[in-house]
Parts: sequence; structure tokens; C-alpha cells
Amino acid sequence: MFKKSLIISCLLSSITLFAQYEAAEELFDDASCMTCHTEMDFVPKPGKVDSFKKLIRVVDACRFANDVSWFDYESLDVVRYLNHKYYKFEETE
Repeated sequence: MFKKSLIISCLLSSITLFAQYEAAEELFDDASCMTCHTEMDFVPKPGKVDSFKKLIRVVDACRFANDVSWFDYESLDVVRYLNHKYYKFEETE
């Protein structure tokens, strides 16, 4: 019984994460971020984007410079999506 509960819990957790990333990807796409960026822009670079905190700052700077109307929590979701897809930094705020 415990094994079943654990498996179900893991599956639900995975579904929730997938939904979160899917919503963040939609925000990212709707903001047309890839009109200015290429996938190579999302490679960790020493001194530029080399930590989760710097990724937050860079996404927020881009968001404000381009008048993207995300709420703070949406911006953080996009940061987490980019981190999951490209950077793989330890998440700290």
C-alpha cells in the first residue's frame, strides 16, 4: 500500500511540474523572447549568467526593458522553466 501511495505521489508531482513548465513556456513564447535570443543565449556563461540568482536578474531586466507584463510569480516561473531546460542551476532565491 505504501508503495502505491509513493508511486501515485511521484506521478502527481511530475504532472504538476510539467504543467508549471508548460505554462511558463507559453509565457516565454507569448513574449516573443526568441525574436531577440537564440538557444545559444541560454548557455551558462562565466561572469554573465552563472547562477540561479543571476538568471532571475537577467530575465527581470529583459522583461522590464521589453515591457513584458508578467507578474513577479510568472517571471519566476519563466526563470524556473529556463533553468530546467537550459541551465540546471541549484534553485536559490
